[in-house]
Amino acid sequence: MVQRAATTALVVLSVSSLVQQASFAASERTTALVTIAEANARCLIETKQMRPAQAQDIANRFLLSKGVSDTDRDEVKTTPGYDDLMRSYIDQQGGCKDLVRKLR
Repeated sequence: MVQRAATTALVVLSVSSLVQQASFAASERTTALVTIAEANARCLIETKQMRPAQAQDIANRFLLSKGVSDTDRDEVKTTPGYDDLMRSYIDQQGGCKDLVRKLR
């Protein structure tokens, strides 16, 4: 459990450093949460662990539970450079296979 908390902290720090490199209108916390949730959904879909609708529903419910509105999520996702940010996050996790393995 301690290792998982430490890993989560490192992930948030990694995403925060990526966010600082890009010019995002949303807060760093919101950008980090959206990036992590959307990357998880994308990788669950790409590795065929979940159907697209199911993975996206989980990501949306997670974001809502953290107080991230649909408007905030859409703002982050439509910001120039967001796709690069998400790809960087996935790469930092070792690619989709490793990211999904860490989710289990």
